[in-house]
Amino acid sequence: MKETFQIVEELKRARVIEDYAVAGAVGALFYVEPFATLDIDFLLDLPSSENLLISLEPIHAWLRMRGYSEFDDQGNIVIEKWPVQFLPVNDALSGEALARAQYLPFDETLNVRVLSPEYLAAEALKVGRPKDLGRISQLLASDEFDSDRFLDLVHRFGLQEKWAKLEPLVDQE
Repeated sequence: MKETFQIVEELKRARVIEDYAVAGAVGALFYVEPFATLDIDFLLDLPSSENLLISLEPIHAWLRMRGYSEFDDQGNIVIEKWPVQFLPVNDALSGEALARAQYLPFDETLNVRVLSPEYLAAEALKVGRPKDLGRISQLLASDEFDSDRFLDLVHRFGLQEKWAKLEPLVDQE
């Protein structure tokens, strides 16, 4: 995983991407007990373009030039044996989540930009997949989790209805 993080840092230094943060299950691993995951999600801010369509082709081209051309059966590019999903910022919540991400230590030699636990939970709530329920529950129990900040995100980004349905289930976990 470390090598994959280093390659994404290189993408940033090369200005192929403006910024990134680890999201999804791997992002949650920075705050909760380890669990199995199959890929790494990176939330991205891409360089400005006059084109209205978002294209990941500049990222793929840069990676191909460095020998990364394998894709898994889900369409994720494989970087150092890890399937990677690049998720461009696509709404106000993801934009704010990326802007407020912080560098956290991965090990003694590498820091990685990661979404905060409140934004990870809000993004999981927004997506609303059944597999996210456990992750939200784990994040809520994390020492770093700020419930007031999370509830503020729920209200500001219109997730109240989803939270009202999910909250009783999370409390039972």
